[in-house]
Amino acid sequence: MEYVVFMLCIFVIMLVVIVVFFFRIQNKPSMKKELLESEKRQQDLLFALQQQMKAELSSMQNMLRQDMGVMQDAAAKQIYTMEKNMHSSMQQSYETTTRVFGEVLKQVGKLDEGQKNLKELSMSISSIQNVLTDKKTRGIFGEVELYHLLENAMGSNEKQYAKQYRLSNGFIADAVIFGKEPLGMICIDSKFPLENYNRLMSASSKEERKKYHALFVSDVKKHIQTIQKKYIVPQETAEFAYMFLPAEAIFSYIYAACDEVVKESYEKKVYLVSPTTLMAYITAIKAIYLGVERNENMAAMQKELGKLQQEFQRFEKRYQNVCSDFERCYEDMRLLQITAGKLVNRFHEIEAVQLEKKEESMD
Repeated sequence: MEYVVFMLCIFVIMLVVIVVFFFRIQNKPSMKKELLESEKRQQDLLFALQQQMKAELSSMQNMLRQDMGVMQDAAAKQIYTMEKNMHSSMQQSYETTTRVFGEVLKQVGKLDEGQKNLKELSMSISSIQNVLTDKKTRGIFGEVELYHLLENAMGSNEKQYAKQYRLSNGFIADAVIFGKEPLGMICIDSKFPLENYNRLMSASSKEERKKYHALFVSDVKKHIQTIQKKYIVPQETAEFAYMFLPAEAIFSYIYAACDEVVKESYEKKVYLVSPTTLMAYITAIKAIYLGVERNENMAAMQKELGKLQQEFQRFEKRYQNVCSDFERCYEDMRLLQITAGKLVNRFHEIEAVQLEKKEESMD
């Protein structure tokens, strides 16, 4: 484009020069011919210049068309690449969104299941609270927990423990463990005072906590005294009894904040036990039971071992006899094998002699 502008400027300058010469020729007639020739040359030059400009413009147009074609191809390729990348990105985004949405649905399903489980758990907790609120059902709950522990530790062995055992004084213990001497029969009571403990745990002021703490301590001490009167019978039961607390929280609170209760239990020989401590006691009592029973049966075991020793001696003697018989039988078989070998060899020799006689007769 700059070249075209330059050529146009030259063209305008030449026109100005021609006009100036034209006016001068009119004043000088002698130069008219030269002016006409000059004008012709200028026209030829302008024509050539015009042709050159046309060629240049045509060349520029062709170059512009080629450049536009290349630019269009490049733009089309770039647009195609952009569309392809965009489609791929959208496809990946769709797959990712679908996968994430599916995972979210799974998590929502798990949340619904967890919420259902929480609802069932809350209903179970409410049921347990209802059980622990009523004194009678609370006693039944304690008995069930106690029997479950006894069955896990001792199975269904009625020689080691019993349920609802009636004593000679007419009272019925929730369970008894038949320990060997010097322990004796140990009574277990599964009832426990809970009303004032619940009030103590739900108290909002220090005065209320102090009040219900004192009432709870009084309830437990009274219950310890009752167990001592009912379930510790001289010449029949052990010198102590167990008060079973199926709630570990109550057991921990008593030993942490109720020293007078612990002291009372040791004085009355009514020991407080939780599921964990009772299982430890039962395991120890069971080990003592088995040890004493093993010692009691030691004489019978030694007698049976003596009988077993005699049987082993008979077995050894008879085994030696069998071995001797086997050795004699083996020797007889060996001698029989030697004799059989000799007989076979003798038959072979007789056959060989007969063959020789036949050959001589044929000759």
